[in-house]
Amino acid sequence: MMDKRIRQRLLERRQELLARYHDELARATEELDSRDSEDVENATELWDARVLSVLGNTDARTLSEIVAAIRRLDDGCYGKCLECGQAIGAARLVALPEAASCFDCALAAERPQAVRLAR
Repeated sequence: MMDKRIRQRLLERRQELLARYHDELARATEELDSRDSEDVENATELWDARVLSVLGNTDARTLSEIVAAIRRLDDGCYGKCLECGQAIGAARLVALPEAASCFDCALAAERPQAVRLAR
């Protein structure tokens, strides 16, 4: 029962991210259709910039993490940290259902980045 709820949350989040992309794609297609052939190249560049801003690095990474979490559900290893193999805390999974690492491993992975940024 819990796996079904988790899967549903992941699928809903995935759909939300994809909807952003599809909405932008529809707008760009409309814009391209209304342009002269000379303007198509400029409109294409504009569309690329819009898509990148809508489906930025964060959304793309999140989408990838969601798909990976669904695969882990299917494989029966959802909720286990990919780094240390320990269970990921329930509170962390509720807050971030696509989490692939426990809090301690996630914190350890972010520490070196924070140190580099501080320098």
